[in-house]
Amino acid sequence: MTGIVGGTVDQAQLKQMVETLPREPWYETERFEAGEHGLALQHHGEKDPNGYTFWSDGQVAGVIDGAVSNRDALGWDDREIFERLLRSPEATLRALDGPFTIACVDADDDRVILATDKIGSRIPHYTTERGFAFASRLAPFLGYLDEAAIDTQGVSDLLLMGHMWSDTTLLEGVNAVHPATVIEYRAGEIDERRYWKPDYRPAKPTDEYRHEWTNAYQRSAERTVNTMAGDVGLWLSGGLDSRATANELARADDGTLESLVTYTYDANPGGGVNLRLAAETAEVLGLDNETVPLTVEQFTPMLEKAVSVTDGMLKWNTLLNLTATFNIDDRDPDIMLEGIAGSFAGHHLSRHHLTEPSSLVESMYASEATLSAEAVEDLLAVSVDPLGSFRKEARRIDEPTLTEGIVDAHYQNYFPRLAHASNPVARNQVGTRVPYADGEFLSQAAKLPVSWRMGALPFSDGELIYGLVEPKIQLIRTLNADLAEIPYERSRLKPSMPYPLHVIGFYTATAIAQLLSRPTYGSATSRTETWYNTHEEFRTKIDDLLDAIGERPFIDDEAVAVYREQLGDGADMNAISALTTLEIWLQQHFDRHRE
Repeated sequence: MTGIVGGTVDQAQLKQMVETLPREPWYETERFEAGEHGLALQHHGEKDPNGYTFWSDGQVAGVIDGAVSNRDALGWDDREIFERLLRSPEATLRALDGPFTIACVDADDDRVILATDKIGSRIPHYTTERGFAFASRLAPFLGYLDEAAIDTQGVSDLLLMGHMWSDTTLLEGVNAVHPATVIEYRAGEIDERRYWKPDYRPAKPTDEYRHEWTNAYQRSAERTVNTMAGDVGLWLSGGLDSRATANELARADDGTLESLVTYTYDANPGGGVNLRLAAETAEVLGLDNETVPLTVEQFTPMLEKAVSVTDGMLKWNTLLNLTATFNIDDRDPDIMLEGIAGSFAGHHLSRHHLTEPSSLVESMYASEATLSAEAVEDLLAVSVDPLGSFRKEARRIDEPTLTEGIVDAHYQNYFPRLAHASNPVARNQVGTRVPYADGEFLSQAAKLPVSWRMGALPFSDGELIYGLVEPKIQLIRTLNADLAEIPYERSRLKPSMPYPLHVIGFYTATAIAQLLSRPTYGSATSRTETWYNTHEEFRTKIDDLLDAIGERPFIDDEAVAVYREQLGDGADMNAISALTTLEIWLQQHFDRHRE
């Protein structure tokens, strides 16, 4: 796994932390050591030469895990970036765009700086035990901490949502860094500051705003292309997020990329519709499209690895699709991207999440929980507030209105703790980019009109959502009229058709698929439960993990047994996935460290 480690760590501690990062044969490692200070970066080397930066000069060193997308516009070389960072951290970071984590050490001044990009595309973790130490993964802290212990709030988060929230992790005393945040250690003192945030006041739903949003996205995509070289791949489905991104990458490439290839797996939903529509999209854009298999036979042996690189903090049925990266038949691309996150166009949060709740905690619970708080309490054998991370985050938010506070909490948590949390699966094999880690674009997206967000049928309490949003349909029409003639997977209608027909099309296509027992949204039986029923090796692995997690002192074995009894007959695979994800990480890392 690529990433960074460092802080107020000596040579032996730095060596131990680096050794906990899993390696692939092509990985390269850069190190800086100066007495009680150290910094190391593990990266893809020649596979993605623009995806990392390492600089040192005497007692000072800096690393960038990722890429600064506006380097050319700024005109700053490596030295200037880090010298500016040491002189004026907030001003320097506000000027930088792109997907990155950046760190700098000045040993003479006993000073360490660690910062995230504006959307938290690859957030690190840190501890203040014995000074200040940080790492891209959790495993390095197991040997660093005097006595590593499981944070049951993190266990609760995983059960409640299938991922983490706020700065919570699975280890006590280890915190995640929020987006747009700089942490500065200096002579024993630690200061954490937020250096940037957009204006969340909703814009008026006008064509002028739509034009500004679209232009900002196009510029962000162009800057992203400028950070890449070699063979680039994009996950392409029948949806509009990846379709828009494919269009912009193809448009922005001026020949610097050796190749741009699209890849498609038959999922979300399966049944072949995504394969067909992705192939049509690629043909219009003049791009190659390759089908990548994603089967239980391929996923089962990769389950532990996928959980390991995501630190056990994302349930495996969420990251499952990205494990297709391991299944690309020909030579891996050098860099992989996913499409723009639909959340920026109103897919999530929905209108209901903004207009109905009376508090930040209520909204976060409504938008993120996949289990009820009561169900989480039943699964835990210790006293934990299932909403504890929501309450902690609510105390951090300082916005003038509830609506703006809800959106701020979403930007500060949903993207780093869920949307980007599966990216290490791909980043283990290839370089990655997030094509929207751009201040100008984020400033536009943050003020999306409430009326453009996901709606729901009247009197459904926000449950019967429309399934799609108008801004994404409008975006495709604007970017490429030819792509607007290829049906949208969710509605089976061309984006050139009126939005109300797409809403009808979504409900119709979903209902027909359910009647015919075909894969679709809201299917009674999930793909993973089908795998459990039909594949002995997968079933045995899940059963063994459930047996083991029930023996953990903080888990109620009787409550686990209730979920186990439902397996194969409409079980809640979110709960099963969260429980088994936790057990995999405990066995692979926590238990081994204690042996």
